[in-house]
Amino acid sequence: MKVVEIWDFVSPDRIKSYYMRDGETIAFDNDQPYEMVNAVSSKFYMAGPCHAAMSNGSYFLALNEFDGVPPYDPDVDIVLYCNERVGLMNENYDKYSPNKIRKQFPNALMVGKIKEIPPHFNSGVHTLSPGESPHRQIRDERPNNRIKFFNECDYATVGGTEDSAFCDIPYFKELQKHLNKELIFIPGPINTNYLFENYYSNSKSNSIFSYSPTVHGRRGDTLKFAKYIGEKYDLPVYTKPSNVGTLAGMNNMPGSDFLNLWTPHLYNFNLDPLDIQPGWHCKQVASVGSINIGGRNDAHEVLYPKTATCDWDVLEEQFYKYHTNEEERFNVINKAWESVNKIFSFDAVIKQFKEKFV
Repeated sequence: MKVVEIWDFVSPDRIKSYYMRDGETIAFDNDQPYEMVNAVSSKFYMAGPCHAAMSNGSYFLALNEFDGVPPYDPDVDIVLYCNERVGLMNENYDKYSPNKIRKQFPNALMVGKIKEIPPHFNSGVHTLSPGESPHRQIRDERPNNRIKFFNECDYATVGGTEDSAFCDIPYFKELQKHLNKELIFIPGPINTNYLFENYYSNSKSNSIFSYSPTVHGRRGDTLKFAKYIGEKYDLPVYTKPSNVGTLAGMNNMPGSDFLNLWTPHLYNFNLDPLDIQPGWHCKQVASVGSINIGGRNDAHEVLYPKTATCDWDVLEEQFYKYHTNEEERFNVINKAWESVNKIFSFDAVIKQFKEKFV
């Protein structure tokens, strides 16, 4: 299956267009192996536009690199199109519309994809500063043009699991009322094989890693709870050094260094309270044989349902079972490993694409 993932706009210093060759991402502009910001290598991305990585010959396009007109390719099976910023502005809508894009991929199904939801969708500033890019401006027409966009696609999809709490997010319910098709929930894929081959271990340190997302509002009580458990049960607690970040910019920690930092630990604490997040880090935790404690992201509920909460009492009770019972630890690790491969692996997501779209 040849898939093209398209984003209408990407900041040039963050991500650029690439194609897949022998399981490796290759930049369009120089035909050399390419690592986007925070990639572990040119063979593994921690998040971002990674659907193209599912199969050789597939590729990712940032439309702003092509002035809104992608190269012609009649061999593409599915176009997975995230159109959320520039392409939903009135003055650009026609150029970025599904009808125009499908002319460049005449034999492909056009699948509109939701990448951001409010408050992140249509976020920005009301008044642009001198020299500020127009895509940064809040535009009143974007919400209605998003509905128009999805109604012009063959399918509309969201990067989440079916029949989970994620599906019940009020925004999806409201959006569905205005669409001429059902929203299809298919999770974002992760390269479980790469993580298993490079970072999985049956021998873990009996310790806690306190995970801190870059967005402060997503950190919740993670560190506070990790320290409480660590002190009460005499377990060391580790964190990312405070002088490094996880996004582009100063003091950025390479993705490979970050994986080497947290994967040796048995427990990963992540009390992210936001149910609108897919939970990319949790998918990684399941793929390397650790145990995730806390959080309300989509993947938390699917992979570690007994600890998919931010309630300290519930979490401590379940943690105690893992801490004192080897069989409990084995069962949760094994179940999460089976589930992440069954639901989130490349093979699993391709299978869902074929079932839902082809």
